[in-house]
Amino acid sequence: MTTPDADARAWLITAAPAPTVPPAWRPAGQGAGRHEPVFAEAPPGWPGPLPTPAAETSAAALHTLIRLWPDAAGAVEQAADAYTVPDRPPGPQGRLATAAAQWELVLVVDTGVSMAAWYPTVNAFAACVRDLPLFSEVHVVKLRTHRSATPDGLFDRDRLGAIGLGESTEGTRKMVLILTDGVGAAWKRRLLWPDLRRWAGCHTVAILNVLPHYNWHLSGIHTRSLRLRTSHPGCANRALLAEPSDSPSLPGEAGPEQCASLFIPVLEIRKRWLDQWARLLMSRRLPVRQHVLEIPEEGDVGTRVAAPAGAGELDTDPDRRIATFRTAASENSFALAVLLAAAPLNRHVMQLIAVELMPEADAGDLAAILTSGLITTVDDVPDHHDPFDAVTFDFLPGVRQRLLSLGETLKTRKVAKLLDTHLGPLVPAMRGIDRRMRSPDPASTPPPTRATHHYSRVELALLTALSGDSHPHRETAQALQCRLAELLP
Repeated sequence: MTTPDADARAWLITAAPAPTVPPAWRPAGQGAGRHEPVFAEAPPGWPGPLPTPAAETSAAALHTLIRLWPDAAGAVEQAADAYTVPDRPPGPQGRLATAAAQWELVLVVDTGVSMAAWYPTVNAFAACVRDLPLFSEVHVVKLRTHRSATPDGLFDRDRLGAIGLGESTEGTRKMVLILTDGVGAAWKRRLLWPDLRRWAGCHTVAILNVLPHYNWHLSGIHTRSLRLRTSHPGCANRALLAEPSDSPSLPGEAGPEQCASLFIPVLEIRKRWLDQWARLLMSRRLPVRQHVLEIPEEGDVGTRVAAPAGAGELDTDPDRRIATFRTAASENSFALAVLLAAAPLNRHVMQLIAVELMPEADAGDLAAILTSGLITTVDDVPDHHDPFDAVTFDFLPGVRQRLLSLGETLKTRKVAKLLDTHLGPLVPAMRGIDRRMRSPDPASTPPPTRATHHYSRVELALLTALSGDSHPHRETAQALQCRLAELLP
Protein backbone atom coordinates (compact mmCIF):
# COMPACT_ATOMS: atom_id res chain seq x y z
CA MET A 1 0.00 0.00 0.00
CA THR A 2 1.35 3.42 -0.93
CA THR A 3 1.07 6.15 1.68
CA PRO A 4 0.55 9.81 0.69
CA ASP A 5 4.09 10.63 1.81
CA ALA A 6 5.54 7.82 -0.24
CA ASP A 7 3.54 8.88 -3.26
CA ALA A 8 4.71 12.47 -2.91
CA ARG A 9 8.36 11.53 -2.64
CA ALA A 10 8.12 9.05 -5.54
CA TRP A 11 6.65 11.77 -7.74
CA LEU A 12 9.47 14.13 -6.93
CA ILE A 13 12.01 11.50 -7.92
CA THR A 14 10.40 10.32 -11.14
CA ALA A 15 9.23 13.66 -12.57
CA ALA A 16 11.07 14.65 -15.72
CA PRO A 17 13.14 17.84 -15.60
CA ALA A 18 11.73 20.95 -17.23
CA PRO A 19 13.08 21.34 -20.77
CA THR A 20 15.47 24.17 -21.56
CA VAL A 21 13.83 26.93 -23.56
CA PRO A 22 15.75 27.73 -26.78
CA PRO A 23 16.19 31.48 -27.43
CA ALA A 24 14.05 31.24 -30.59
CA TRP A 25 11.03 30.23 -28.48
CA ARG A 26 11.10 33.38 -26.36
CA PRO A 27 8.73 36.29 -26.96
CA ALA A 28 10.16 39.45 -28.47
CA GLY A 29 12.00 41.47 -25.86
CA GLN A 30 12.34 38.58 -23.42
CA GLY A 31 16.00 37.77 -23.09
CA ALA A 32 17.68 34.67 -21.81
CA GLY A 33 19.37 36.52 -18.97
CA ARG A 34 18.96 35.62 -15.35
CA HIS A 35 15.76 36.95 -13.76
CA GLU A 36 15.62 38.58 -10.37
CA PRO A 37 14.20 36.13 -7.82
CA VAL A 38 10.91 36.93 -6.11
CA PHE A 39 12.57 36.50 -2.71
CA ALA A 40 16.20 37.05 -1.78
CA GLU A 41 18.51 34.10 -2.32
CA ALA A 42 21.07 32.85 0.18
CA PRO A 43 24.28 34.92 0.53
CA PRO A 44 27.24 33.96 -1.68
CA GLY A 45 29.04 30.93 -0.34
CA TRP A 46 26.05 29.57 1.57
CA PRO A 47 24.64 26.21 0.51
CA GLY A 48 21.47 26.72 -1.47
CA PRO A 49 18.10 25.21 -0.58
CA LEU A 50 17.29 21.70 -1.68
CA PRO A 51 16.13 21.33 -5.31
CA THR A 52 12.43 21.81 -5.98
CA PRO A 53 11.77 19.54 -8.98
CA ALA A 54 8.00 19.62 -8.42
CA ALA A 55 7.91 23.39 -8.98
CA GLU A 56 10.15 23.18 -12.03
CA THR A 57 8.30 20.35 -13.77
CA SER A 58 4.85 21.78 -13.01
CA ALA A 59 5.72 24.97 -14.89
CA ALA A 60 6.53 22.83 -17.95
CA ALA A 61 2.90 21.67 -18.03
CA LEU A 62 1.88 25.16 -19.14
CA HIS A 63 3.76 24.68 -22.44
CA THR A 64 0.76 23.03 -24.01
CA LEU A 65 -1.38 26.17 -23.66
CA ILE A 66 0.37 27.55 -26.74
CA ARG A 67 -2.20 25.47 -28.65
CA LEU A 68 -4.90 27.96 -27.64
CA TRP A 69 -3.83 30.21 -30.54
CA PRO A 70 -4.09 28.59 -33.97
CA ASP A 71 -1.63 31.06 -35.48
CA ALA A 72 0.99 29.87 -32.97
CA ALA A 73 0.19 26.20 -33.25
CA GLY A 74 1.07 26.21 -36.94
CA ALA A 75 0.99 22.60 -37.99
CA VAL A 76 -1.29 21.60 -35.13
CA GLU A 77 -4.77 20.72 -36.29
CA GLN A 78 -7.81 22.46 -34.81
CA ALA A 79 -9.13 19.15 -33.47
CA ALA A 80 -5.96 18.33 -31.56
CA ASP A 81 -6.41 15.97 -28.66
CA ALA A 82 -6.61 18.08 -25.51
CA TYR A 83 -5.17 15.19 -23.52
CA THR A 84 -1.88 15.26 -25.39
CA VAL A 85 0.62 17.37 -23.49
CA PRO A 86 3.71 18.03 -25.65
CA ASP A 87 7.20 18.34 -24.26
CA ARG A 88 7.73 21.57 -26.21
CA PRO A 89 5.51 24.16 -27.86
CA PRO A 90 4.47 22.89 -31.30
CA GLY A 91 4.55 24.78 -34.55
CA PRO A 92 6.99 27.14 -36.27
CA GLN A 93 9.20 28.93 -33.82
CA GLY A 94 8.84 32.24 -35.63
CA ARG A 95 5.15 32.55 -34.68
CA LEU A 96 5.48 32.03 -30.93
CA ALA A 97 6.23 35.65 -30.08
CA THR A 98 2.95 36.75 -31.69
CA ALA A 99 0.95 34.26 -29.66
CA ALA A 100 2.69 35.01 -26.39
CA ALA A 101 1.94 38.71 -26.78
CA GLN A 102 -1.74 37.88 -26.12
CA TRP A 103 -1.18 36.48 -22.64
CA GLU A 104 0.24 38.00 -19.43
CA LEU A 105 0.88 36.07 -16.23
CA VAL A 106 0.28 37.50 -12.77
CA LEU A 107 1.86 35.54 -9.92
CA VAL A 108 0.14 36.43 -6.65
CA VAL A 109 2.51 35.25 -3.91
CA ASP A 110 1.36 34.78 -0.32
CA THR A 111 3.88 36.22 2.15
CA GLY A 112 2.34 34.84 5.35
CA VAL A 113 4.62 33.61 8.12
CA SER A 114 4.47 29.94 7.18
CA MET A 115 5.12 30.69 3.50
CA ALA A 116 8.73 31.65 4.35
CA ALA A 117 9.51 27.93 4.22
CA TRP A 118 8.26 27.81 0.63
CA TYR A 119 10.13 30.83 -0.76
CA PRO A 120 12.66 28.64 -2.64
CA THR A 121 9.72 26.85 -4.28
CA VAL A 122 8.22 30.20 -5.29
CA ASN A 123 11.56 31.35 -6.71
CA ALA A 124 11.96 28.13 -8.72
CA PHE A 125 8.43 28.26 -10.14
CA ALA A 126 8.69 31.96 -11.03
CA ALA A 127 12.02 31.42 -12.80
CA CYS A 128 10.59 28.57 -14.86
CA VAL A 129 7.42 30.35 -15.97
CA ARG A 130 9.48 33.41 -16.95
CA ASP A 131 11.41 31.12 -19.28
CA LEU A 132 8.25 29.92 -21.01
CA PRO A 133 7.51 31.38 -24.45
CA LEU A 134 3.84 31.63 -23.53
CA PHE A 135 3.83 34.95 -21.64
CA SER A 136 4.73 38.42 -22.85
CA GLU A 137 4.91 39.71 -19.26
CA VAL A 138 5.20 38.06 -15.86
CA HIS A 139 4.05 40.29 -12.99
CA VAL A 140 4.59 39.44 -9.31
CA VAL A 141 2.16 40.70 -6.67
CA LYS A 142 2.70 40.03 -2.97
CA LEU A 143 -0.25 39.07 -0.81
CA ARG A 144 -0.20 39.99 2.88
CA THR A 145 -2.31 37.37 4.65
CA HIS A 146 -0.72 37.47 8.10
CA ARG A 147 -1.52 40.87 9.62
CA SER A 148 -4.15 42.22 7.26
CA ALA A 149 -7.43 42.96 9.03
CA THR A 150 -9.31 44.28 5.98
CA PRO A 151 -9.34 43.46 2.26
CA ASP A 152 -7.70 46.80 1.48
CA GLY A 153 -4.59 45.79 3.40
CA LEU A 154 -3.98 42.60 1.45
CA PHE A 155 -2.23 44.20 -1.52
CA ASP A 156 -0.47 47.27 -2.78
CA ARG A 157 -3.59 48.51 -4.58
CA ASP A 158 -1.61 50.91 -6.75
CA ARG A 159 0.37 47.93 -8.03
CA LEU A 160 -2.83 46.06 -8.91
CA GLY A 161 -4.12 49.08 -10.80
CA ALA A 162 -0.85 49.53 -12.71
CA ILE A 163 -0.96 46.00 -14.14
CA GLY A 164 -4.72 46.09 -14.76
CA LEU A 165 -5.58 43.13 -12.54
CA GLY A 166 -9.34 42.70 -12.44
CA GLU A 167 -9.87 44.74 -15.62
CA SER A 168 -10.66 43.45 -19.09
CA THR A 169 -8.07 44.60 -21.64
CA GLU A 170 -8.73 44.22 -25.34
CA GLY A 171 -6.05 42.20 -27.13
CA THR A 172 -4.35 41.03 -23.93
CA ARG A 173 -5.45 38.22 -21.64
CA LYS A 174 -4.25 37.56 -18.12
CA MET A 175 -3.66 34.34 -16.27
CA VAL A 176 -3.57 34.68 -12.46
CA LEU A 177 -1.80 31.99 -10.43
CA ILE A 178 -1.97 32.36 -6.64
CA LEU A 179 0.83 30.58 -4.76
CA THR A 180 -0.15 29.98 -1.15
CA ASP A 181 -0.50 27.47 1.66
CA GLY A 182 -3.88 28.92 2.66
CA VAL A 183 -2.83 29.12 6.32
CA GLY A 184 -2.94 32.90 6.74
CA ALA A 185 -5.77 34.54 8.67
CA ALA A 186 -6.97 36.32 5.51
CA TRP A 187 -7.88 32.96 3.96
CA LYS A 188 -9.77 31.75 7.00
CA ARG A 189 -11.67 35.04 7.24
CA ARG A 190 -12.32 35.10 3.46
CA LEU A 191 -10.91 38.60 3.09
CA LEU A 192 -9.66 37.68 -0.38
CA TRP A 193 -13.06 36.68 -1.73
CA PRO A 194 -14.00 40.08 -3.29
CA ASP A 195 -10.69 40.20 -5.19
CA LEU A 196 -11.00 36.58 -6.29
CA ARG A 197 -14.51 37.23 -7.60
CA ARG A 198 -13.37 40.27 -9.56
CA TRP A 199 -10.37 38.48 -11.05
CA ALA A 200 -12.33 35.33 -11.93
CA GLY A 201 -14.85 37.48 -13.76
CA CYS A 202 -12.38 38.51 -16.45
CA HIS A 203 -9.21 36.40 -16.09
CA THR A 204 -8.15 32.76 -15.97
CA VAL A 205 -7.45 32.11 -12.28
CA ALA A 206 -6.09 29.12 -10.35
CA ILE A 207 -4.71 28.61 -6.85
CA LEU A 208 -1.45 26.66 -6.51
CA ASN A 209 -1.40 25.22 -3.01
CA VAL A 210 2.13 24.41 -1.84
CA LEU A 211 0.73 21.88 0.65
CA PRO A 212 0.04 18.33 -0.52
CA HIS A 213 -3.62 17.57 -1.05
CA TYR A 214 -3.94 15.44 2.07
CA ASN A 215 -3.01 18.48 4.20
CA TRP A 216 -5.42 20.94 2.60
CA HIS A 217 -7.79 20.52 5.53
CA LEU A 218 -5.24 22.46 7.61
CA SER A 219 -5.74 25.56 5.47
CA GLY A 220 -8.54 28.04 5.00
CA ILE A 221 -9.05 26.94 1.38
CA HIS A 222 -11.83 24.36 1.41
CA THR A 223 -12.46 22.64 -1.90
CA ARG A 224 -14.93 20.26 -3.46
CA SER A 225 -14.41 17.95 -6.41
CA LEU A 226 -16.37 18.87 -9.54
CA ARG A 227 -16.32 17.99 -13.23
CA LEU A 228 -15.81 21.23 -15.14
CA ARG A 229 -15.78 22.15 -18.79
CA THR A 230 -15.12 25.40 -20.59
CA SER A 231 -17.61 27.35 -22.67
CA HIS A 232 -14.67 28.10 -24.96
CA PRO A 233 -10.96 27.21 -24.68
CA GLY A 234 -8.91 29.52 -22.51
CA CYS A 235 -11.97 31.20 -21.01
CA ALA A 236 -12.16 33.22 -17.81
CA ASN A 237 -13.40 31.40 -14.73
CA ARG A 238 -16.87 32.94 -15.00
CA ALA A 239 -17.37 30.83 -18.14
CA LEU A 240 -16.49 27.52 -16.47
CA LEU A 241 -19.45 25.16 -16.44
CA ALA A 242 -20.03 22.45 -13.84
CA GLU A 243 -21.35 19.03 -14.77
CA PRO A 244 -24.08 17.56 -12.54
CA SER A 245 -22.67 16.26 -9.28
CA ASP A 246 -21.93 12.54 -9.00
CA SER A 247 -23.77 12.49 -5.68
CA PRO A 248 -27.05 14.15 -4.69
CA SER A 249 -26.82 17.53 -2.98
CA LEU A 250 -27.52 17.79 0.71
CA PRO A 251 -30.91 19.19 1.71
CA GLY A 252 -30.92 22.94 1.25
CA GLU A 253 -27.69 22.88 -0.79
CA ALA A 254 -27.74 24.06 -4.40
CA GLY A 255 -26.27 21.80 -7.01
CA PRO A 256 -23.34 23.13 -9.02
CA GLU A 257 -25.50 24.02 -12.03
CA GLN A 258 -28.03 25.93 -9.89
CA CYS A 259 -25.71 28.14 -7.80
CA ALA A 260 -24.21 31.44 -8.88
CA SER A 261 -20.75 30.60 -7.59
CA LEU A 262 -17.51 31.17 -9.45
CA PHE A 263 -15.20 28.15 -9.58
CA ILE A 264 -11.47 28.56 -8.98
CA PRO A 265 -9.41 25.38 -9.51
CA VAL A 266 -7.04 24.56 -6.65
CA LEU A 267 -3.94 22.59 -7.64
CA GLU A 268 -0.89 21.08 -6.08
CA ILE A 269 2.36 22.40 -7.53
CA ARG A 270 2.97 19.22 -9.48
CA LYS A 271 3.06 18.58 -13.19
CA ARG A 272 0.22 16.09 -13.23
CA TRP A 273 -2.11 18.59 -11.50
CA LEU A 274 -1.24 21.39 -13.95
CA ASP A 275 -1.52 18.94 -16.85
CA GLN A 276 -5.10 18.29 -15.81
CA TRP A 277 -5.85 22.01 -15.50
CA ALA A 278 -4.33 22.67 -18.94
CA ARG A 279 -6.59 19.98 -20.39
CA LEU A 280 -9.58 21.79 -18.89
CA LEU A 281 -8.57 25.10 -20.48
CA MET A 282 -8.02 23.49 -23.88
CA SER A 283 -11.12 21.32 -24.07
CA ARG A 284 -14.64 22.46 -24.89
CA ARG A 285 -16.82 19.39 -24.65
CA LEU A 286 -14.88 17.01 -22.44
CA PRO A 287 -15.42 17.54 -18.68
CA VAL A 288 -12.31 17.48 -16.51
CA ARG A 289 -12.26 16.64 -12.82
CA GLN A 290 -10.97 19.52 -10.67
CA HIS A 291 -10.79 20.44 -7.00
CA VAL A 292 -12.35 23.89 -6.82
CA LEU A 293 -12.84 26.72 -4.38
CA GLU A 294 -16.35 28.11 -4.76
CA ILE A 295 -16.67 31.89 -4.46
CA PRO A 296 -20.34 32.74 -3.83
CA GLU A 297 -22.18 35.64 -5.34
CA GLU A 298 -21.43 39.03 -3.83
CA GLY A 299 -24.38 39.15 -1.47
CA ASP A 300 -23.28 35.96 0.30
CA VAL A 301 -19.68 36.88 1.13
CA GLY A 302 -20.43 39.37 3.88
CA THR A 303 -22.54 36.85 5.77
CA ARG A 304 -19.94 34.11 5.44
CA VAL A 305 -16.86 35.99 6.62
CA ALA A 306 -15.83 34.49 9.93
CA ALA A 307 -15.09 36.84 12.79
CA PRO A 308 -11.57 36.74 14.21
CA ALA A 309 -11.19 34.09 16.85
CA GLY A 310 -10.83 35.36 20.39
CA ALA A 311 -7.40 35.29 21.94
CA GLY A 312 -8.60 33.14 24.79
CA GLU A 313 -6.29 31.90 27.45
CA LEU A 314 -3.05 31.12 25.63
CA ASP A 315 -0.98 28.37 27.17
CA THR A 316 2.23 30.12 28.21
CA ASP A 317 3.85 27.03 29.69
CA PRO A 318 6.75 26.08 27.37
CA ASP A 319 6.66 22.40 28.35
CA ARG A 320 3.00 22.06 27.38
CA ARG A 321 3.54 23.98 24.14
CA ILE A 322 6.43 21.71 23.19
CA ALA A 323 4.50 18.57 24.19
CA THR A 324 1.57 19.63 22.00
CA PHE A 325 3.86 20.28 19.04
CA ARG A 326 5.76 17.03 19.52
CA THR A 327 2.51 15.07 19.48
CA ALA A 328 1.28 16.61 16.23
CA ALA A 329 4.52 17.17 14.30
CA SER A 330 6.55 14.75 12.24
CA GLU A 331 9.78 13.34 13.65
CA ASN A 332 11.83 15.42 11.21
CA SER A 333 9.97 18.60 12.12
CA PHE A 334 10.57 18.18 15.84
CA ALA A 335 14.24 17.28 15.37
CA LEU A 336 14.70 20.37 13.19
CA ALA A 337 13.03 22.55 15.85
CA VAL A 338 15.58 21.35 18.41
CA LEU A 339 18.43 22.31 16.07
CA LEU A 340 16.91 25.72 15.33
CA ALA A 341 16.78 26.44 19.06
CA ALA A 342 20.56 26.87 18.93
CA ALA A 343 20.45 29.66 16.34
CA PRO A 344 19.23 33.23 15.77
CA LEU A 345 16.35 32.79 13.37
CA ASN A 346 15.60 34.12 9.93
CA ARG A 347 14.56 32.22 6.83
CA HIS A 348 18.08 31.90 5.45
CA VAL A 349 19.56 30.59 8.72
CA MET A 350 16.71 28.08 9.13
CA GLN A 351 17.22 26.76 5.61
CA LEU A 352 21.00 26.66 6.14
CA ILE A 353 20.61 24.45 9.21
CA ALA A 354 18.04 22.24 7.48
CA VAL A 355 20.20 21.72 4.38
CA GLU A 356 23.46 21.11 6.23
CA LEU A 357 22.34 19.20 9.33
CA MET A 358 18.94 17.72 8.39
CA PRO A 359 18.76 17.22 4.61
CA GLU A 360 15.94 14.72 5.07
CA ALA A 361 13.65 17.52 6.29
CA ASP A 362 11.58 19.32 3.66
CA ALA A 363 9.81 22.66 3.37
CA GLY A 364 6.70 21.21 4.97
CA ASP A 365 8.66 20.33 8.11
CA LEU A 366 9.93 23.89 8.41
CA ALA A 367 6.46 25.32 7.72
CA ALA A 368 5.09 23.17 10.55
CA ILE A 369 7.57 24.79 12.94
CA LEU A 370 6.61 28.28 11.81
CA THR A 371 2.93 27.55 12.56
CA SER A 372 3.56 25.48 15.70
CA GLY A 373 2.89 28.17 18.29
CA LEU A 374 6.52 27.91 19.43
CA ILE A 375 7.80 30.77 17.26
CA THR A 376 6.77 34.38 16.84
CA THR A 377 7.84 37.16 14.49
CA VAL A 378 10.10 39.92 15.76
CA ASP A 379 8.05 43.10 16.11
CA ASP A 380 10.63 45.56 14.81
CA VAL A 381 11.04 43.83 11.42
CA PRO A 382 8.95 45.42 8.63
CA ASP A 383 6.70 43.31 6.43
CA HIS A 384 8.36 41.68 3.39
CA HIS A 385 11.82 42.28 4.92
CA ASP A 386 13.78 39.12 4.24
CA PRO A 387 17.36 39.70 5.50
CA PHE A 388 20.03 37.10 6.11
CA ASP A 389 21.89 39.26 8.65
CA ALA A 390 19.00 40.12 11.01
CA VAL A 391 16.71 38.21 13.37
CA THR A 392 13.14 37.98 12.07
CA PHE A 393 11.77 35.09 14.17
CA ASP A 394 12.22 34.13 17.80
CA PHE A 395 11.02 31.40 20.12
CA LEU A 396 8.46 32.29 22.76
CA PRO A 397 9.81 32.75 26.30
CA GLY A 398 11.19 29.56 27.77
CA VAL A 399 10.76 27.48 24.60
CA ARG A 400 14.31 27.84 23.25
CA GLN A 401 15.94 26.76 26.51
CA ARG A 402 13.61 23.81 26.92
CA LEU A 403 14.23 22.59 23.35
CA LEU A 404 18.00 22.88 23.86
CA SER A 405 17.71 20.73 26.97
CA LEU A 406 16.13 18.01 24.79
CA GLY A 407 18.94 18.14 22.25
CA GLU A 408 22.36 16.52 22.08
CA THR A 409 25.48 18.49 23.00
CA LEU A 410 27.30 17.32 19.88
CA LYS A 411 24.55 18.58 17.59
CA THR A 412 24.32 21.88 19.46
CA ARG A 413 28.05 22.39 18.90
CA LYS A 414 27.60 21.59 15.20
CA VAL A 415 25.02 24.37 14.92
CA ALA A 416 27.43 26.80 16.63
CA LYS A 417 30.19 25.84 14.20
CA LEU A 418 27.83 26.28 11.22
CA LEU A 419 26.84 29.74 12.45
CA ASP A 420 30.47 30.74 12.94
CA THR A 421 31.39 29.58 9.44
CA HIS A 422 28.54 31.15 7.48
CA LEU A 423 26.97 33.87 9.64
CA GLY A 424 30.12 34.98 11.46
CA PRO A 425 31.66 36.84 8.48
CA LEU A 426 28.41 38.81 8.08
CA VAL A 427 27.31 39.40 11.67
CA PRO A 428 30.04 40.51 14.13
CA ALA A 429 28.04 39.26 17.12
CA MET A 430 28.26 35.71 15.76
CA ARG A 431 31.92 35.84 14.79
CA GLY A 432 33.92 33.37 16.91
CA ILE A 433 30.89 31.80 18.59
CA ASP A 434 32.22 28.29 17.96
CA ARG A 435 35.43 29.12 19.84
CA ARG A 436 33.48 30.80 22.65
CA MET A 437 31.33 27.70 23.09
CA ARG A 438 34.44 25.50 23.33
CA SER A 439 36.45 27.87 25.55
CA PRO A 440 34.02 30.29 27.23
CA ASP A 441 35.38 33.41 28.90
CA PRO A 442 33.36 36.44 30.10
CA ALA A 443 36.05 38.79 28.78
CA SER A 444 35.78 37.43 25.21
CA THR A 445 31.99 37.60 25.02
CA PRO A 446 30.78 40.52 22.84
CA PRO A 447 28.93 43.08 24.98
CA PRO A 448 25.21 43.15 24.13
CA THR A 449 23.70 46.27 22.58
CA ARG A 450 20.15 47.16 21.58
CA ALA A 451 21.07 46.24 18.02
CA THR A 452 22.58 42.86 18.92
CA HIS A 453 20.60 41.73 21.96
CA HIS A 454 18.78 39.01 19.94
CA TYR A 455 22.15 37.38 19.17
CA SER A 456 23.30 37.79 22.79
CA ARG A 457 20.19 36.00 24.02
CA VAL A 458 20.95 33.07 21.71
CA GLU A 459 24.51 32.94 23.00
CA LEU A 460 23.20 32.98 26.57
CA ALA A 461 20.88 30.07 25.78
CA LEU A 462 23.76 28.08 24.29
CA LEU A 463 26.03 28.75 27.28
CA THR A 464 23.25 27.72 29.65
CA ALA A 465 22.54 24.53 27.69
CA LEU A 466 26.25 23.64 27.78
CA SER A 467 26.77 24.75 31.39
CA GLY A 468 26.91 21.14 32.54
CA ASP A 469 30.19 20.79 30.66
CA SER A 470 32.27 23.09 32.85
CA HIS A 471 32.31 25.89 35.38
CA PRO A 472 33.49 28.47 32.76
CA HIS A 473 30.23 27.97 30.81
CA ARG A 474 28.16 28.75 33.91
CA GLU A 475 30.32 31.70 34.86
CA THR A 476 30.19 33.20 31.35
CA ALA A 477 26.42 32.65 31.17
CA GLN A 478 25.88 34.47 34.46
CA ALA A 479 28.04 37.42 33.35
CA LEU A 480 26.18 37.72 30.03
CA GLN A 481 22.81 37.47 31.78
CA CYS A 482 23.74 40.37 34.08
CA ARG A 483 24.76 42.49 31.07
CA LEU A 484 21.47 41.80 29.33
CA ALA A 485 19.52 42.65 32.48
CA GLU A 486 21.29 46.02 32.67
CA LEU A 487 20.65 46.71 28.98
CA LEU A 488 17.00 45.62 28.92
CA PRO A 489 15.63 45.87 32.48
